Amino acid sequence: MRYTVVFAVAALLGALAAPASAQQGLPSYATSADQAIHGRVTNFDGKYALQVRDEHGYTDRVELHDGTIINPTGLHLAAGMRVTVYGQPDGSRFVANEIDTPYQTAYAYPYAAYPYYGYPYYGGPYVRFGFRFR
Repeated sequence: MRYTVVFAVAALLGALAAPASAQQGLPSYATSADQAIHGRVTNFDGKYALQVRDEHGYTDRVELHDGTIINPTGLHLAAGMRVTVYGQPDGSRFVANEIDTPYQTAYAYPYAAYPYYGYPYYGGPYVRFGFRFR
């Protein structure tokens, strides 16, 4: 009788542990509170909606908010860029607090030594070069 009870308890614990292992098939934003998504940008609307194909093959819906930090500062996200998104899950979306990329930006600000605004010898327009890869 004692072995039957032990066997029944072991079978019950095994049945309860099975759903926990089934969570491995969920998208990366559906499992815990604070986490990171590593992947490539597949779509960005230029404002708040971002889609990232993560390292597990899922396309995650990421939403940015006013105050989301994009490193390096001034970088414009585009499809195909590698990103790491830090934030929290919120239902079917992932709310981003910070987005890091392995790219660098290079800026050039040509101006004359004595800028005379409104005169033809001002020094030229504002020029910005794109980003470079590491």
